[in-house]
Order: sequence, then C-alpha cells, then structure tokens
Amino acid sequence: MTAPNDKAAEGSARRRKIVRVGASLFAAVLLGALILRSRESVYQGKAVGVWIDELADNSSLAANALRHLGPAVVGPLVQELERKPAGWLKAYAAVSEHAPRVLKPKLADIYYHVVWRDSRIPHVRAAAAQMLGDLGRVAARAAPALVNVLTDGNPVLRRNAAFALGKIGARPELAIPALCALLRDPNEEVRMYAAIALKKFGTQAGPAVPALVSAVKDGSWQVRERAALALGTAGRHQPEAVAALEQAMLDEHRFVRASAATALAWLAPQASTARVALEQARYDPDAEVRYSAAVAVRQIESAAGALADLK
Repeated sequence: MTAPNDKAAEGSARRRKIVRVGASLFAAVLLGALILRSRESVYQGKAVGVWIDELADNSSLAANALRHLGPAVVGPLVQELERKPAGWLKAYAAVSEHAPRVLKPKLADIYYHVVWRDSRIPHVRAAAAQMLGDLGRVAARAAPALVNVLTDGNPVLRRNAAFALGKIGARPELAIPALCALLRDPNEEVRMYAAIALKKFGTQAGPAVPALVSAVKDGSWQVRERAALALGTAGRHQPEAVAALEQAMLDEHRFVRASAATALAWLAPQASTARVALEQARYDPDAEVRYSAAVAVRQIESAAGALADLK
C-alpha cells in the first residue's frame, strides 16, 4: 500500500514534469515565432506579419504597406492563407494550471492573446486572399494556395480567392476548372465572382464555356450578367457561347440583356447570327439595352469595314 507521503511526492513529481514539458513546448513555440518574425521584411518599423494582422481590420495603411513591399510579402500572405488555429492551446492550458502562481497571470495573458488571434483567422485569411489579388501578377506563385481555399467553409474567403485568381491570371490549368466548379457554389456572391474571374482569363477560359452557358441561366441576375460577359471573352469560335448569349438577349433583367449585347459584339466577327440578335435588340423596351445593342452593331460594322479594307 502506498503511503500518503509517497502519493504526494508522486503528484509533485508529476506536476514538475508537466511544467518542464510545458515550458519546453512554450519555449519552442516562442522561439519559432521569434525566428520567423526576425526573418520577415520590415516596413516603417513593423514586420510583414504585423501588417498582415492589421489587414483584418480593413486597414488601408496596412494594405499600402504590403503593396509597397511587393513580392516580398507573397510568401507570408500564402502562410496566412493556410493558417490554422493553434493546436497546442490545450496543452498550454494544462501547463498553466500547474505553473507557479507568480507565472500564471503572464501565462494567462499569452493564452488569451493566442485565443484572440485564432478568432481573427477567418478575417485575416480572407484579407490575405484579397491582398494577393491586389498584388497582381507578382503573386503568381500563390495561385495553387488560392485554388486550395476555394472549397473553404468561409464564403468571403472563397469570394476573395476567386477574384484574386482572376486578377493574378496565373496557372489557368489549375484555376479555371476550380472556378468552373465555383459557378455552382451555394453562395450567390461567390458564383458572381467566379464568373468575373473567368472573364479576366479571357480566351484561356475557353474550357469554361459549358459551365458559363449554364451560369447564364442562374437564378441570380448578377450571376447571369457576369457569366454573359465572361462568355464574350471566353467563347471565341464556340457556337454554344453565341447561342447562349442570343438567348440571354431575351432575359427578364435589363442588365443581363445589355451585357449579353456587349458580349455578342465581341463574338460577332465569328458568328453571323449575332448581328441579327443585336439588330432586334435595338427595339428593346429598355434604353440601356438599346444603347448597348446599337454600340455593338457599330463595332461590328467598324470591324467589317476594316476587314474589307484589308482585302
């Protein structure tokens, strides 16, 4: 039978072991964080990581600082994009519980700061995706990470990542299939930004035409409008794109009809039927649609005249 004193000694030894393990863990985490921060670029006295944290507060100052740093921030932004909540908080809390009383307030402050930072992760990740898009082509190496988050549970992150992929315009072989899948996203705004991104890829988005044709029938007029515009840039030499836009000229929403007219003008040199639809649209009940159709017809006539002069 174990004596009470032996039990107390075992308990004390166990607590000391927990504290030692926890202290080692904490020291390793802290050292790792310090090393990472020491390697970061600094602008106006702040490390890149600090500026990225401030993006979550919609800080224009932070956005301007990161733009100034340019390519140097792409890696840190991708790291933030992939950031997950701290997995060591439970162990840290257990260590704190058995720590000397004098250390507990400081350990508690650190714990709650990490919890607070974890609570901001969704906002920081969404802001990081937006920032990568603002950097444009210099953020090309971020494309795979942006594609990976298109299936994230946060719709703001999905939206920002989609838009960023379009603005960066890199890795179409990865981005375009992922953006096509996003045209079926349950969130209307995400679907709209997927269509906007596909338009930015231009003719490289040719494989997206079937998905865009379906999107022109979306329940949201904003998605239909953006999909129509995307078809105008992606649908060169693809008859199904012209047919979908001709049908969109009969859409119930005037903005969809106007955008379809604009898109048809881009495709008209490759489609004789496009002009017929545009001529009919010049009698549309909406003034903006009539104007868009008239501009489109003039563009077609101008292009045809230029072609005739070359012959």
